[in-house]
Amino acid sequence: MNRKGKLKGKTKKASMVKKPPWLELEENVWANILHKLGAIEILETAQKVCTTWRRICKEPSMWRIINMTNDGDLSDMDYDLEEMCRYAIDRSQGELVDINLEYFATGPLLENIAQRSGKLKRLSIACCYGMVCEGLVEAVQKLPLLEELSLAHTTITTEGIESLGHSCPRLKSFKLNNSLYMGSGDYFENEDVRNEEALAIAKNLPTLHHLQLIGNSMTNKGLEAILDGCPHLVSLDLRLCKYVSLNEVLSSRISAQIKDVKHPHDSLSGLDFSFKACGEEDDEDDMFDNY
Repeated sequence: MNRKGKLKGKTKKASMVKKPPWLELEENVWANILHKLGAIEILETAQKVCTTWRRICKEPSMWRIINMTNDGDLSDMDYDLEEMCRYAIDRSQGELVDINLEYFATGPLLENIAQRSGKLKRLSIACCYGMVCEGLVEAVQKLPLLEELSLAHTTITTEGIESLGHSCPRLKSFKLNNSLYMGSGDYFENEDVRNEEALAIAKNLPTLHHLQLIGNSMTNKGLEAILDGCPHLVSLDLRLCKYVSLNEVLSSRISAQIKDVKHPHDSLSGLDFSFKACGEEDDEDDMFDNY
């Protein structure tokens, strides 16, 4: 009797223990909270916390935005970022609209994204240098809904810019950013080489509203071509464009044509992606000393 009574008492006591308040939150609330994490944190940590979180983390709606932010020390990681990214893309089930890749993007990965993510609107790639040149040309041909492309310390060829113009009619924002020392054409004295990217943009991307060309090697010739070829520009970022010399006539034209302009000597503050994260050792003041 006593044993039964004790067992019965324990059962009754256990049933009276309340769940922690956080366990009573609705799944849509948890989804909003988990959305604030990056893809790496979700796959490596969050989905392992409990069955509810794991179920939420498997929903395609959780993977409409994939943010693969990392510190770039790939050799010190216990996981393969490219493999992890492919897994996240699979989970999106074609619903992916925004993806951010840092340090690890490759041509084959871009091909995978393009094949499985036809709804993609925003693509951001940082610190991948020449790793994606050819793959980027092929990928954008399969991304007709692309509206924003951001490249930081990542090379795109003039053929890639042409592909953007031919295949991405909705493209409104293009960022092609380098440090002061990494602008393509920076080692060439030939003015035509310095202006290759600017001339390709002017010729192929007439519908742009926002253009960011930090650290570009273009001269006034390239800038004038952009002003002629991209009449819908609302914002233009020329920071660290050390070969652009804004005379009175050119400055007046820019002011009259474009609402938001950042000039070559303007501060780098407010950038979404730090140039120091890509190995830029000099501070901002040192950069401007090189003009």
